[in-house]
Amino acid sequence: MLGELVYEGTGKPMGMRVLDDNGTLELTFQEQGAVFGTQCTNALTYVSTARPDGTSYSEGHGVMLTVDGDTATFSSSGIGIPKKTPPASSIRGASFFRTRAPKLARLNSIVCVYEVEANEDWTYTVKDWKWKQGIKLKIFN
Repeated sequence: MLGELVYEGTGKPMGMRVLDDNGTLELTFQEQGAVFGTQCTNALTYVSTARPDGTSYSEGHGVMLTVDGDTATFSSSGIGIPKKTPPASSIRGASFFRTRAPKLARLNSIVCVYEVEANEDWTYTVKDWKWKQGIKLKIFN
């Protein structure tokens, strides 16, 4: 279940490298957004691997710097589903944050699920929500 909106931003590419002849790409992005309502800038690098069914799997790491000077790092992974014209795609995944900043400390104890909507020009929008535990199922007596 989705909980509180943790982060919302927009991004654009800063660099790209082709890592192999299987279509594996290393992509570096810059984002402008807000974490818990505080403006921030993110820099992130992902490795994206094309899969036989046309989707992609990406893993990456990033660093966040707020206007207050607080920092956090994060790791995330997700699945990209292509739209009409590549690189336009919808990407869904999960992020994990680490910080020593007291204002951002609650990032350390949550898992975020995210949605990215990428455009044909590689720009994108992103939203991260706190993942909330869903309904508990009683499986065994």
